[in-house]
Amino acid sequence: MASMENVAKGVRTFDAFPKVSSTYTTRSSQGGLVTIVLSVICIFLIWTEMGSYFAGVEEQQFSVDDSIGWDMQVNVDITVAMPCVMLHVNVQDTSGDRLLAAELLEMEGTEFDLASTHELTIESRADADDDLQSVFSRAKVAKKFKKTKKSHPNAPACRIYGSFKLNKVQGDLHITAKNLGYIDSSRSYVTPESLNFSHVIDELSFGDYYPKLENPLDGVAALINTNYFRYQYYLSIVPTMYVGYGGRNVVVTNQYAVTEQPTTQINPSHPPGIFFKYDIEPIGLTITERRVPFWQFLVRLVNVVGGIVICTGWLYPLIDSMWDKWANRGRPIPHENQTLLDKGLKRDD
Repeated sequence: MASMENVAKGVRTFDAFPKVSSTYTTRSSQGGLVTIVLSVICIFLIWTEMGSYFAGVEEQQFSVDDSIGWDMQVNVDITVAMPCVMLHVNVQDTSGDRLLAAELLEMEGTEFDLASTHELTIESRADADDDLQSVFSRAKVAKKFKKTKKSHPNAPACRIYGSFKLNKVQGDLHITAKNLGYIDSSRSYVTPESLNFSHVIDELSFGDYYPKLENPLDGVAALINTNYFRYQYYLSIVPTMYVGYGGRNVVVTNQYAVTEQPTTQINPSHPPGIFFKYDIEPIGLTITERRVPFWQFLVRLVNVVGGIVICTGWLYPLIDSMWDKWANRGRPIPHENQTLLDKGLKRDD
């Protein structure tokens, strides 16, 4: 029984890392401050590493678009500063097909409102939704568009909205005045003085309708001071697939980049209006969310914390020594700390 107690006592007193006796240590406020600062830095870096781990990294990969499909959905929500009875909406593609889009879209009279709009800038010409988490949180398919505000038949502006299918080839979506460049069965005629192709684009996207996903032309407005005016947009569409971590979330859509070319030099072959010339790229983009393995994450944490502790252990004695020298500069050496050389040797006469 006594032997077991001796073993237990030996285990309790065993220390693989012997401590320095308190006789040879001195507590200081600087040491406590360094400990607090070191702890705060370690917590901050650990929190940052954890955020980076759970957020993951985005891996982008381009490949030949091998998706099967003959058509593509387009979602439109545009307000033009002209009455609906004056407007004509068509789609014409390189295959020669012509689609009377006005028959597939809703056209309602409304007020021309520029609230919450902006001009097309260089920053907005590329797709704004690059963050995967933002894409997944906003990618909710909708079947209906929001209702028209201040709608009445004789309104000075026209809201054109809805979704329809078009051929998956290069084409041109254009909004023009009736019988001005294109023949219309209504036999109505619009005078050049009544033209005003100022417009607000609330939605222009390709693929499933995700109203909360941002596109380069969402919220873009263009004010035109000339009646006879042609506003041309050039869109380069790239099929895009977003894949979440482990393949749990997948969003298939289309991104596009856009440039604009307004012009007032109109000829009979290029009538005034708003034109969206789109081209579908033969490549597809896959954006995948990935994370480093958990063991690599732990190794990084150990490296970060260990590196800070070691560097602090190296720097603290140096800084402490420099601080003591600076704080004691100009002060005489205390009497009890003076050596024989400081006091001077007295020789016997």
